Amino acid sequence: MPLLSTRDETKRAPQQTRDGWIEAALAVLVEQGVEAVQITQLAKRLDVTRGSFYWHFASREELLDALIAEWRARNSDVMLNALAESDSLQQGILDLFAVWVDHTRFDPELDQAVRDWARRSEPVRESVAQEDTNRVSAIAAFYSRHGFAKTEAFIRARIIYFTQVSYYALGIQEPMTDRMSYLEAYYRCFTGQEIDKGVAAAFGARLIRAEEDVP
Repeated sequence: MPLLSTRDETKRAPQQTRDGWIEAALAVLVEQGVEAVQITQLAKRLDVTRGSFYWHFASREELLDALIAEWRARNSDVMLNALAESDSLQQGILDLFAVWVDHTRFDPELDQAVRDWARRSEPVRESVAQEDTNRVSAIAAFYSRHGFAKTEAFIRARIIYFTQVSYYALGIQEPMTDRMSYLEAYYRCFTGQEIDKGVAAAFGARLIRAEEDVP
C-alpha cells in the first residue's frame, strides 16, 4: 500500500478542531512541559492523524504561539476585565480575589507551566515579562482611579500581584475557610483601609460555599 503524502493525509484525516488541538496541547503543557508538546503525541492523544494538525497549523511553532495567546486571553484578560468593571475600591479588590481563587476563570497551573517554559525560551520569557507588566499596570491604574498617588498605586499593585503569583509558585494549599479568615487583614495590607465587615463575611461565605460545591 503506498504511503500517503502529508497533503493527501491532511485531506483524508479525521478532523479535530483548532480549539481541540489547542486544548490538548495546553493539557500536555501543564502535565509534562513544553518539550512534550509534539505533533505525533498530540495526534495519538486525540486519536487523529498528523494530517489533522496541518489542517489548522502550519507548524509546531504556530501551535506554540497559539498556546501563549490562549494563556494571555485566559489568565490576563479575566483579571483586567474584573478590574475594569468594578465601581469601587472594595468591589475591585474582592473581584480580583474572586478571579484568583476561581480556577475555572484563572488557571494557576497553566500560569506556572508557562513560567516554567519561559526559563527555557527567551521569546516566552519576554512574553511573560510583558504580561506581568501589563497586569501590574492594570492594577496600578485601578488603584489610581480610587485616589492613590501614582507611586503608591504602583507599589501596592506590585505587592498584591507578586503576593498572589508567589502563592501559586510555592504551591500553598489551605482550606478556603482559613484563607477567608485572613480577608480583613489582607484587605488592610493591600489598601491601607478597612473593609466593610458585612461585605467581607458575605464574600467569604460565598467562596467557601463554592469550594464545598466542587465535586
